[in-house]
Amino acid sequence: MWIPILLIAGAIGIALGFWTLRALARYLSFADGGTLPCVPISAELRASGLLRDLLDEYEYAQLMQRGFLDVASPNRAQRVYRIPRYKGLITVFEHGRAAWDLCVEPYEPLPSSDVVLLHKLMIQANEEDYLAHANQFPALLLGQRYHP
Repeated sequence: MWIPILLIAGAIGIALGFWTLRALARYLSFADGGTLPCVPISAELRASGLLRDLLDEYEYAQLMQRGFLDVASPNRAQRVYRIPRYKGLITVFEHGRAAWDLCVEPYEPLPSSDVVLLHKLMIQANEEDYLAHANQFPALLLGQRYHP
């Protein structure tokens, strides 16, 4: 008596497993026009290579060792933007002190290396436009001093 019930339950479980795997494969498939919930690994690798190519030795070493990249303002001699390696606020230093934090994010998910480059290039190309699009907050660490 238990054997037919176990066989039916097993068959239902196998069918549900295959259905779940098929749905997951269809969701993750590029060929079917599906989208990934996060950035594909190949995009991360390409972005890391581009980051390595566009940063000089000092900038790349700072980013890898300290977890942030400092970008000097092209318009204000005493201003430095500290861009984190991974998602986070950009800290703006004025005259060696943390003045405010900025929040600027792309609309679509991008590899973290591309986001670092996005911030750097936007600041260097058009700092005023960059600041106009940024959400500005008082610095979280008000007494923090700038150390390159």
